Amino acid sequence: MIQRIFLAVLGLVLVLSCNEVKAPKKPENFIKKDKMTDILYDVSLMRALKTYSVNDMLALGLQPDSYIYEKYEIDSLQLAQSIDYYSVNFNEYAAIWEEVGERLTAQRDEIQFRQNELDSIRLEENKFKRDSIKGASKVKNLKQTLPKPPANDSILAPVSS
Repeated sequence: MIQRIFLAVLGLVLVLSCNEVKAPKKPENFIKKDKMTDILYDVSLMRALKTYSVNDMLALGLQPDSYIYEKYEIDSLQLAQSIDYYSVNFNEYAAIWEEVGERLTAQRDEIQFRQNELDSIRLEENKFKRDSIKGASKVKNLKQTLPKPPANDSILAPVSS
């Protein structure tokens, strides 16, 4: 009996607490989709850099938040309000993040391609160096295997007067 009353009260509380979520109004200084995509792309890069090498960021004097605000001429409130607005409009926000993901993947692939290209150049250079070392040792071995000419060979003997 007490359990039923408890479940009924809990159900009533849940029903009453689940009221409609009010969507935020579009901010006055709203950031458009293209600019927001660029901002979120740069924020993603900054987060990756921050997790990868904090010391390099400190050495460069790079402050990720202020860098983003200065680059796009926005402030933190404008960014927060625009993110709040986009997050309620899920399909649009998901499309922005999908585009950011595609750009990050393209950037990663380009870097990987360059790295592979540099690796192949290094392999060729190392192969050339190894080949030249092998070639030098072959010449040395060839000189050692050739018979020495006789000391009194008339062709090689110095001309005397």
